[in-house]
Amino acid sequence: MNLDPSFLDSILAAWDLRLERARPEIPIQGSPERCVDRVVVRAGAANWLLEELDAGCLARKTAIAARLAHLSRRGLPVAAPLPGNDGLTTQFAQERHWQLLPFLDGVLLDRESYWRDAWRGEALARYLAEMRRAAGGLATEEPPFDLRAYALRIEADTRRLHPQIHGRLAAIFSLLDRSLNACGDLPTVFCHGDPHPLNVIWGQDRILAAIDWEFCGPKCALHDLALILGCVGSEDEEALDGTFARAFLETARNEGLLDAELEACLPTWTLALRTAWLAEWLRRGDMEMAEFEVFYMTVLAARI
Repeated sequence: MNLDPSFLDSILAAWDLRLERARPEIPIQGSPERCVDRVVVRAGAANWLLEELDAGCLARKTAIAARLAHLSRRGLPVAAPLPGNDGLTTQFAQERHWQLLPFLDGVLLDRESYWRDAWRGEALARYLAEMRRAAGGLATEEPPFDLRAYALRIEADTRRLHPQIHGRLAAIFSLLDRSLNACGDLPTVFCHGDPHPLNVIWGQDRILAAIDWEFCGPKCALHDLALILGCVGSEDEEALDGTFARAFLETARNEGLLDAELEACLPTWTLALRTAWLAEWLRRGDMEMAEFEVFYMTVLAARI
């Protein structure tokens, strides 16, 4: 990111803001792959996250911004992009495309111990319930995400590109396909899509906001629940049954996010979503993490 004050000031003018100073020393949570570049800037007596966007993702970024604005109006804590002077949430300046979001200064998650925190599990389940309620009346045009078709595609890619890995997972892929088929048609709801604990801005005792909404949209009602459990469970050999996971499930039941039918299919959905992680490690050539995923998928399969 070009940190020249005049460059940044010319961009912030699209929001009628004047740069006070750039804050590149501030760490930014969330995946850096969600944009071309990003930096925290101080303007208007507040900190903002300035993101440079790829031109090819503008339609998706605009749609996400509209969804976040809807959720924010309905009371869900989110960092919704700020509309510019023309009312649009994406702005063109210095021959590039930009978004500006409120920067939330949260407490960094301790990866070694957070899975022991019952309050975090309770808070995240409540956040999903609040999101479900806030999403009422939210129109989404894309078809629901088909997890079974996705898992079948990942299996085919793994068989073709990584036959040794596929050979070790062949029985698990077969189990997964049978189990997904047995679950039948489950309800579809609006989901965050990737709400693992590292995509949450945590306060001292509450959630300030969820971030990285790139995968939000209509999905199976189990999607967010299963993704969270799978991510938390990967942190430690005891985490799948740890206090975070137990409190998360209990609160999800109490909030009406889980009934008997959904809970019976939850282990299947948790395993199925790990195919995305397997695909990512293999894409990156990170064979150490791919080996972990083979092990972890085996552990999850034993719970079906």
